[in-house]
Amino acid sequence: MNPRTTNAVVAVDGRIAGPRALATRQRLVDALDTLLDSRSFREIKVVDIARAAGTSPAAFYQYFTSLEDTLEVLAIHVVQQGRALDDVFTAAVEDGTLAGAREAVDHLFDFWRTHKAALGAIDAMAAEGDERFVHARNLLLSAVAQPMVDAVPRRTDAAPATHPRALAGSLAGSLATLLASAATHERGLSAWGSRDELRESLAYLMISAFRASR
Repeated sequence: MNPRTTNAVVAVDGRIAGPRALATRQRLVDALDTLLDSRSFREIKVVDIARAAGTSPAAFYQYFTSLEDTLEVLAIHVVQQGRALDDVFTAAVEDGTLAGAREAVDHLFDFWRTHKAALGAIDAMAAEGDERFVHARNLLLSAVAQPMVDAVPRRTDAAPATHPRALAGSLAGSLATLLASAATHERGLSAWGSRDELRESLAYLMISAFRASR
């Protein structure tokens, strides 16, 4: 079952949505996701979503009070899918090899490509200061950064004059942001190297950052 519809959903009028209502609601969310492939979030209107979902604007307002509410449901789904990145990056940190880091980078790029349109809308709304999407963005970055931060207390060779967890947090947060930005702009970065060269370089940076935090 789609993770976006497994929990009880309350319609705007307070009623619990049944199976048919949930299916309509899901079509509206999926329609937004599809429309984001061809236009920005601010260019999309309620009538566009309703038409793409095969329903009416009145039906839209039975489940959502605004377009932002619809995007929030989509963002929740993307964050749920992004939780798998935590396991991937945890494995890469524990492995500690360039090959493991490359596999993690590949997973991240594949995730960003799959959800590119939705992630672009999340970024845009986060930039506008909407806390729902700032939080979603932070959760996605944490899936990449947290495994590295969590590994620091297991290390025993950190220099005593440093604060290893703070150092790891700074490095991991910066690296997660760099990786996400590179995944977003992978095509534009091709001027400086091939796809494989870019990913190999990012994997090397990831390993270097982890070793620096030890």
